[in-house]
Amino acid sequence: MTKRVAVYARVSTTRQAENDISIPDQLAQARRYCQERKWIVVREFVDAGASARDDKRPEFQQLMDAACTDPSPYDVVLVHSQSRFFRDTAGYVVSKRKFQKHGVSLVSMTQDFGEGASAEFAETVIAASDALHSAETAKHVTRTMLENARQGFWNGSQPPFGYRTVEAEKRGQRIKKRLEIEEREAATVRQIFKLFLEGDGIKGPMGVKDIASWLNRRELRSRNGNPFYVSIVHAILTRDAYSGVYYYNTCDSRTRRARPKAEWVAVPVPQIIPKNDFSRVQELLCTRRPNMTPPRITNSEVLLTGLARCESCGSPLMLSTSKRGQYRYYTCAAARLKGKTACKVPTSIPEAQLNQLVLGALADQLLTPERLAILLREAIRHRHSLAASHATQRAALRSRLKNAEAQIERLLGAVADGTIPDMALLRTKMNELNAQRDECARHLQILDTDLPELRQTLSKQQAATVAATLKRRLLDAPRALQRRYVRGLVSEIVVNRDAAVISGPRAAIAAYTSDPSRLGAVPRFVREWRTGQDSNPRPPDS
Repeated sequence: MTKRVAVYARVSTTRQAENDISIPDQLAQARRYCQERKWIVVREFVDAGASARDDKRPEFQQLMDAACTDPSPYDVVLVHSQSRFFRDTAGYVVSKRKFQKHGVSLVSMTQDFGEGASAEFAETVIAASDALHSAETAKHVTRTMLENARQGFWNGSQPPFGYRTVEAEKRGQRIKKRLEIEEREAATVRQIFKLFLEGDGIKGPMGVKDIASWLNRRELRSRNGNPFYVSIVHAILTRDAYSGVYYYNTCDSRTRRARPKAEWVAVPVPQIIPKNDFSRVQELLCTRRPNMTPPRITNSEVLLTGLARCESCGSPLMLSTSKRGQYRYYTCAAARLKGKTACKVPTSIPEAQLNQLVLGALADQLLTPERLAILLREAIRHRHSLAASHATQRAALRSRLKNAEAQIERLLGAVADGTIPDMALLRTKMNELNAQRDECARHLQILDTDLPELRQTLSKQQAATVAATLKRRLLDAPRALQRRYVRGLVSEIVVNRDAAVISGPRAAIAAYTSDPSRLGAVPRFVREWRTGQDSNPRPPDS
């Protein structure tokens, strides 16, 4: 009797699939098997590089969906052996039962047990044996990969953006690999971190979405020429490898559940981002999470949202307006929302007045001629460090640019000689090289225009002039930059009808004194500045 057959073939690794070790042989045997019995092969399903320990296989899912219908288009599902179909006892039994409900038989070419209860028992034993073999193999492979990671070698195929794999050593037929910096991609990684922490020199520090837009406007591309999405930028900003350590075994490869940190394996890799900068980025990202800081505060255009409080009742100050927004005030939220009886002495102060008071007080405390000498020394040290780093990056980029141009010249020479028969392949290669050359040139242009010249010293008059200029620029800066500045220094502002007391962590003011690039440091929410007699004593009238 002629039967309609669906053939299912599978190999466990992509390497087997690429080398044509198993799939062509499985399909050839299946066709011969059907030809001998005069069966008709209706369709072939192939999963290349998929584990049979679960059903998360695209072609397998299509086979189950197609076969388990009424009426089914197949009479037989043919596999080389039970292990090709499933390496899990429960999965094998359940899938076979589904086929039987729709009149479909599961047949193995190499394991024919016949029919009946004894045959089903034998099949179940073989399925259990396959599951045990798979589990033991997985255990040994996992142990080997963990040891490989402990020795500092790379496990996996595609490295993180900014790195490439290189052969470190060879042990028999096994090639041990390590990561090294791929300078063209690493330049983009450094640019992303710089935009997040400092901005592009035109506007202040950027968020993840703004960074993605900035990169795409300049036609900088992620791997494989794809544009930068918000998810890609966020993944780059949170990838531990850039700080010099890649963590292996962080989650279960099957369930994707996170493993305890004690089971992680730290693999040293070349550092792209200094650890201090990486830690600052993680702190800032943490504070912007919705469960840490409400989006209404993170996204608000109001300068002191979430910082200012009413001294009388402790409620936050909210923005209220009158005359269709012509007048704007910071007002006690309790009195505004619950009525005047909710606060004995409700606070209300014009928005512009309180903003100027806070910004002016911070500028007067920090942007003084005496502090500029320290700031200038730190800025010069930071510039020298960046200049050395940029010189290394520039040399690597120029080398890659020269190599890309040389390859383009060789391809053009081959075209002129008529030695390239495949013009489609030529166009693809030329497009890749042109994109690589243009991206290297863009990064070189960014590096060449990145570092302004700085004075080595300042006279007293110059220091006073610069301090006044910086203060004026802060007061006239865009609201987003002012918010970043204030939130890096202030944890709370308590306001009454006569005075406003600014509180913030002592560590923040120390950091801003010695490192002007630390805009956005996370405050500790401890009132320490105006505690009476400290480095910032209260004005006499407060």
